[in-house]
Amino acid sequence: MIKKETIRDCFELLEADYGKQSNQKRELWGKMFKKYIDKQLISAVGEFLRVGKFFPRVSDIIETIEGNLIDEAELAWSCLIDKIDDKGHYESVSFLEYPAIGTIVERWGGWSRVCDMNYKEEKWKRIEFIKIYPIMKRRGNHPKELAGQFEIDNSNKGYNDKTMLGIYGRQLSGKKVNRKLIERKKGVMK
Repeated sequence: MIKKETIRDCFELLEADYGKQSNQKRELWGKMFKKYIDKQLISAVGEFLRVGKFFPRVSDIIETIEGNLIDEAELAWSCLIDKIDDKGHYESVSFLEYPAIGTIVERWGGWSRVCDMNYKEEKWKRIEFIKIYPIMKRRGNHPKELAGQFEIDNSNKGYNDKTMLGIYGRQLSGKKVNRKLIERKKGVMK
């Protein structure tokens, strides 16, 4: 949690450059930056002093701390395309760095369907993705994992992780598991 002194010092530093501000603005700053840490605010104010021309609005500083959501959406799109190319529709995937991707992919029909989009669709999906990513990110509550075709098929056949590991040496998602490690854990192999 941020110290009141840090908020005060940053505000006064900006006032020294851009002129005296109202007490209302000072109080607003005290309320709006409570969820951040000292280092984040100091860094954002420093960056704003470097490029800003006017006293920053609270939203300017927050955007500097959290980053521009459109830029983040572009990075998230790139991450999505990389996962499609790397994993394909058979493997289950998760998006730890950009969890809002999972919500968008679910809206579009799931992981397998998104992996099957063609080049023309990809162009229009990218535009839609960039527009809705910031909205989905703010909503929160994103899926931890998206099921790939292996996991969907295996679930439909009634397989569970225990069956898949014991019989096939694979997880429900289709990922191969080292049988020797499993057998050692069971005490079968020494």
